[in-house]
Amino acid sequence: MEDGSEMPASMSVKYHSLLPESAEQAQAGIQVVLKDPQIQEGSVTEAIVSITNKSDRVIPTPVAIVGIPGGMEVRHDQLKELVKSRKIDAYEVMGREVVLYWRYLKAREQFAIPLSVVAAIPGTYTGPASRAYLYYTDEFKSWAPGLKVTITSR
Repeated sequence: MEDGSEMPASMSVKYHSLLPESAEQAQAGIQVVLKDPQIQEGSVTEAIVSITNKSDRVIPTPVAIVGIPGGMEVRHDQLKELVKSRKIDAYEVMGREVVLYWRYLKAREQFAIPLSVVAAIPGTYTGPASRAYLYYTDEFKSWAPGLKVTITSR
């Protein structure tokens, strides 16, 4: 490597963002608010999930992934009730995230769904960012900040 010889090199970069930027082309919008950001251990509160069809036409297969803060647990019985009442078409719980599915949303449709959560472990937590997108175009996502909660012991 003398006299100006080249040395081959490569670099790989990975990073994590607490709140990625929403895509302008995203057709599904999301906002999530925790009803009680300070709560006592064992108490129940709600994460209000607001979903919006931002387009002037029906959108197929929208998905919302809601980040749940550590120390909190979702109520599976309430999720089953949401399916039974047809407010959602299906759901999955994967770790700290609740995935909500719909078959379609009408043009400019907006609605809010209360997700019931139980404060299980005392501490201060921030959940992963929530997002909404169409199932087949997951590169165009709308993002919402992670929920923050402080759980006090009894």
